[in-house]
Amino acid sequence: MTTAKLHIWLTALAFLMGSIAGSNAQSLHYAQGSVISEAVFVTDKDASNVSLRKLLAEHPGKVNVVFIFGGGDLGTGSPGHLWCPDSFEDTHILRTLVGKYVGKPVNFIAVASAPVYHSQTLGQPAKVFLDAADDSAEFRKAKDAFITSTQAAKDNGILPIQPYFDLRLRLMLSPLPGFQPGAGFGERADWQGAFRAEKETQFYGVPSFWLVSDSGEILAPPFRGNVYHPHGAELHISYTLSDVDAAIQALLK
Repeated sequence: MTTAKLHIWLTALAFLMGSIAGSNAQSLHYAQGSVISEAVFVTDKDASNVSLRKLLAEHPGKVNVVFIFGGGDLGTGSPGHLWCPDSFEDTHILRTLVGKYVGKPVNFIAVASAPVYHSQTLGQPAKVFLDAADDSAEFRKAKDAFITSTQAAKDNGILPIQPYFDLRLRLMLSPLPGFQPGAGFGERADWQGAFRAEKETQFYGVPSFWLVSDSGEILAPPFRGNVYHPHGAELHISYTLSDVDAAIQALLK
């Protein structure tokens, strides 16, 4: 599916679902001063779960820049091999920061979010990342396509570091009733969706940058809300490279 057709599909879905938000919204929303739960995990390229807190603790004394973005396009040919065009635009911020802070006390972690709400437009079954069990053939096929296409973005230099993966959008899970996962998703934890802003109006809420200590404390308000390619909305840039860079420099003083 082309980017234009995807935007049309999401616009229609937004109109359909926009009136039913609210009743099931999770209460946990990470912000400056929050400490990330030790239970939070992401997945590595071998599909093994990895504690996010462990990744942060591997770099004592460093400011961690966590970039949460829309990951691989499942091989459908989107720009930069990423399904989210806004995330593709913000990879330039990540690339620039990684290059600038080589040898400095700054570490970078990138987490690729799967296209859980529109997988059917990218050649996979609808809601396969939300509803299908881990050991199902459908989930394994979609998972492999997602990881492989995200790795293509890394191999082509769009992503300057090895990404981790959020295969079921646990970090940014939407509270909309019609967007909730099925039985194959597994047990829901209270931290799931906590990286999603309390008043987020987008389905995914990516991309975003988080500045986090090695102990898991969020050191600044997250940088979020950039919309370069609006679908039923307006162009909106809430942060730039210089904004993220200035916040990092302030923490290094």
